[in-house]
Amino acid sequence: MKHFFLLTNYILFLNIMSLPLFAQIQAQPSQLPIDPDSKKIMYREVVEQEGSPAYLYIKAIEWFGYYYLNPQSVYTVQSKENGKIDGVGRMKIYYHDEALGMQRDAGQISYQIKLEIKENKYRYTLTDFNLKEASRFPIEKWMNKSDPAYNPNWDSYLYQVDTTMQRLISSMKEKMKPTVVKKDEW
Repeated sequence: MKHFFLLTNYILFLNIMSLPLFAQIQAQPSQLPIDPDSKKIMYREVVEQEGSPAYLYIKAIEWFGYYYLNPQSVYTVQSKENGKIDGVGRMKIYYHDEALGMQRDAGQISYQIKLEIKENKYRYTLTDFNLKEASRFPIEKWMNKSDPAYNPNWDSYLYQVDTTMQRLISSMKEKMKPTVVKKDEW
């Protein structure tokens, strides 16, 4: 019992000691992809994936159900005939409260997600990132370090958006792959 108590305290001590390091890592600004025409943050890629448009559409709907808790609240367009799914996704961002030594809610980011499906390929687009407020607040403003209202937390918020979008893209690509059916040979 005494060893368990010591081990638990040691692990807790290491976690507390790593918080400043974790905060510094999070504060590192990310290289967000900027669309040269609109000057907005935009994640876009054409992914070669074997399958008919109907099959890839079904895989996309399955992915939405896997990734989002309530995919019906995300969809704005679902068109199997046109191979198109549009929606509005949401994610929370957080800041580190130094006084309390804990993460606090900093707001919610909404973004546009679009999947366009063709024979043996699909294209995803993630754009129009806005902090949910009374009026639209494009998060591209957080990239301007010369802004008089600049807040060091903005770098952390951008980092959180980037890592969340990278996870989203990674899970989408994985779930859009064909399902491997294993035969039960015994």
